Amino acid sequence: MAWIFQGNPTRFDIDDYLSRYPQLIYWRTNRYVKDIVVGDPVFVWRAGNEAGAVAVGKVVEEPTPAHAVKHPEALGDDIWVTNEASSSEFKTGIQLSEIRLSSDDNMVSRAAAKDDNVLSASTIITVPTGTVFRLSDDELSALKRLWGSPVAAAAQTDGANEGKRQLHAHYARERSSRLRRDKLSAFRKKHGCLYCEICGFSASAHHPDPFTERAYEVHHKNPLSAAAAAMRTTLQDLAVLCANCHRAVHANSYVTENYEELAKLYASRR
Repeated sequence: MAWIFQGNPTRFDIDDYLSRYPQLIYWRTNRYVKDIVVGDPVFVWRAGNEAGAVAVGKVVEEPTPAHAVKHPEALGDDIWVTNEASSSEFKTGIQLSEIRLSSDDNMVSRAAAKDDNVLSASTIITVPTGTVFRLSDDELSALKRLWGSPVAAAAQTDGANEGKRQLHAHYARERSSRLRRDKLSAFRKKHGCLYCEICGFSASAHHPDPFTERAYEVHHKNPLSAAAAAMRTTLQDLAVLCANCHRAVHANSYVTENYEELAKLYASRR
């Protein structure tokens, strides 16, 4: 069997969840509890204004009551916008292999699926209410085909296709808008302004207020690409950096060493 697991961003912050936990997630499972087995292919579907397939993976833990799952730290209980699920509700463990949160990342939009001859008749298009949808073999093949196509998310009007863009662990986690917003807010409250924690650059001296925040990026001190399993990111795990320093830190695979070396270098110059 193959499945689509759908999330409604008005009830659950799906983008933040996928960003925080790019390797293992749990999804509320109120149907097909006895049919879902380990190894089944899964597409994660975001409902709403930007509906479509935003992640792909496979089942690694069959539907289990939330209080008994193997990795409760990956449940994302704090990301519910409305009332969170009961601890007795079934959750399916899904190992993610790729995440695409926007058309720029080549997610498969609902419009692209609706235009497909096979998927246009699937329940995710015709009756898109619910959490779990079964995919037929033909529907799975069609969705895989769209997922593999760099033009599935939107029609190309000019230019050229340059290489399929894949969203890996670090890129996905870095995109968490809630973590970024919360970190910048907490940093500003503590220090009175924003500045780069490495070089000390303060955008307030160069940019008008509406653009100051955009001059900064939020860096994960512990590289997410090295995570062996699902991990929880807190504000203490993040650093506020200017774009130049952030790119320097990620210039090669020695991210932790680069951060420490640059921080010491600039500290010695002050």
